[in-house]
Amino acid sequence: MKPAVSPYVLSFQTEPFHRKTRYHWMICLADAPDQLLSWGHAPTKELAEEAARNEVANLTSGQTEGGRVISTIKAFTNRC
Repeated sequence: MKPAVSPYVLSFQTEPFHRKTRYHWMICLADAPDQLLSWGHAPTKELAEEAARNEVANLTSGQTEGGRVISTIKAFTNRC
C-alpha cells in the first residue's frame, strides 16, 4: 500500500520587517510548483506553520479557493 502524498507543496521564508522577523508561507500544487495557490504571513514560525496547515486543510476540503490569507495580526495604522 502506498502512503498518501499531498497534492500541495508548502514553503516558508523569513523576512526582516520593522526590526523584527516576519514568516511568509506559500502553497503550490505539487504537479505545478510555479503556480501559487495561497500565501500569507505571521509574526512567528509556529503561527505561520499553523496557518499554512489550516489553509491546506481548507484547500483539500474545498472550503477555500486559495489566494492571500489575511493575517490575524491587526495592522499598524497610527504612528506616533
